Amino acid sequence: MPFSRKLCALFCACLLTFTLALTPNPVQKVLLKMNRSKGLREQVVENYFTGVDQKDKDLISSCFADTVTIRDVCNLNASSESKMATPEILTQRCLDFLAAHPDTKVFFHYPPTCGRGKSKWVYAHWYEAGTWSGESLGVEPQNKPLSVEGQTRFLVNDDLLIESMVVTRTFSDWEQAIP
Repeated sequence: MPFSRKLCALFCACLLTFTLALTPNPVQKVLLKMNRSKGLREQVVENYFTGVDQKDKDLISSCFADTVTIRDVCNLNASSESKMATPEILTQRCLDFLAAHPDTKVFFHYPPTCGRGKSKWVYAHWYEAGTWSGESLGVEPQNKPLSVEGQTRFLVNDDLLIESMVVTRTFSDWEQAIP
């Protein structure tokens, strides 16, 4: 096999191994530094939404850096200033939401897409469908349909971890009922 084919085969194998692990291999690290791997950043965000769909605590948590800056532009109870959160807090928040809406599924108007140029930001325009049929955070279910949508921008670092999020969204009846 000529050298260029070997290199191409190695390159493709390195990219394919990402689907099995969230830690970038050496070739992927070089590509990330060169900003030549937008698909890897998009995959991290896809993994996050897959974790939500599958209610997979470990998969959700594995997508986040040790601390994450989150700005919820439409925050119900406080200012829209940025806050710091840990993967554990963000994951628990997802699980609380999923306990209230156990049949939730995530769909996309626009799937995770990395920004143009040298951007490390991945955006997604999503919506969730389901039913408020579970008790969570002391709020009893009302068996109402879930209708929530939003746009989230995720800053995915070169270690393929989400380190910042900016969320613009609507709120479920359950979220509005939390004391």
